[in-house]
Amino acid sequence: MRQEYKFPQPNFVRKILAMQDAGTLPKAIGVHMFDVSHDGWCQHFRGRPCDGDPDIRLKWSHSAAVQN
Repeated sequence: MRQEYKFPQPNFVRKILAMQDAGTLPKAIGVHMFDVSHDGWCQHFRGRPCDGDPDIRLKWSHSAAVQN
């Protein structure tokens, strides 16, 4: 279930959620780190929500082992 945001959702968050919806991210529970490369003109660098088209890639992933 996704949370509703009171403020505009940054573009990099939208892209990560779209990657999740497309099934391109690990489905396992764990820690997943991303590299997000913002455009030089992106408002992210001015302390505002990302409005560019960032490049995003999964940098590192560690899935937790589930024990019963």
